[in-house]
Amino acid sequence: MNRSSVSPIDLGATRTHSPAEEEDGLSHDAVKDVGAEEDESINVDDDARTDKRLNWTVEEDKQLASAWLRNSKDPVDGNGKKVERYWEDVTTEYNKNTETSRKRNRNQLKIRWDRSRKPLTDFHGVWVNADRVWQSGMSDDQLTDKALEMWAGQNSGKAFHLLHMWKVVRGQQKWSAYIARLKKEKEKSTKANSNLSAVVNLDLDGEKRPMGQKKAKKELKGNKKGNDALSNLNNKFDKFIEASNKNRAEREKMIEIQQSLADKKIEAAKISHEAAHEQTKCKMLETYTQLLLTPHDQLNADALAERNLALESMRLALFPNN
Repeated sequence: MNRSSVSPIDLGATRTHSPAEEEDGLSHDAVKDVGAEEDESINVDDDARTDKRLNWTVEEDKQLASAWLRNSKDPVDGNGKKVERYWEDVTTEYNKNTETSRKRNRNQLKIRWDRSRKPLTDFHGVWVNADRVWQSGMSDDQLTDKALEMWAGQNSGKAFHLLHMWKVVRGQQKWSAYIARLKKEKEKSTKANSNLSAVVNLDLDGEKRPMGQKKAKKELKGNKKGNDALSNLNNKFDKFIEASNKNRAEREKMIEIQQSLADKKIEAAKISHEAAHEQTKCKMLETYTQLLLTPHDQLNADALAERNLALESMRLALFPNN
């Protein structure tokens, strides 16, 4: 199963829809990311006033994720579809095997997916970080449990409610491509902002060039007020540039500190895990030695068989290559 290498920093920021999201048929409307809680409900009919509401079930979440995946894999239409046509096809796929009383329209499915997308990508980043810390010695289920613990720690103890949905899309080609595009667009945006900052600094530096000799003589002769105003403006520009550079340096230093702390936290967790493993192995070795050296002449057949079985199990765990 493929594992995408994207951090929560890459995926967790609130932003407008990117070209990659539009390509995958996501809505342009601003939709509040509320974590897509399990008990979220929607009106059965958006075109009429009604008190009837329909809660989303786990199976319906899975069905929506599957429809999103299957439709986007179309070899003919694929991701070239317009947003509205794309979601019409997803809606048709979703409602194909849905009982009449549980069918939903296009807008309802779009809203549910848009609200679920950010928690799904955020958790994916947390899972990738967990995989970096515990790359070996853990089963896939144990690794997922660690990611859930990390999620709760980063979200004030709140549980991740969309694990069932994440398991549907995880490892799928469409989801991996979507995650890769988000990361690429994030890198492009960061690079563009950096280049823009450099251009602005060059323009501002140009304002500080010394005044020409002829212009200086002219202003000295008869335009003292204008000269004072220009001098005042230049001073303000100088202060603005100085403050901007200072703020940028402080932000960059803060980012470096935060990244360093994150790296140290991950490394400390890995060391702690390895130390616990070694401690367990030492205790097992001590027990194995004691059991091996303990006299067994007086043991009956059953007790002797249990002793030998225990010794063999511990030997395989301690010395797997022997």
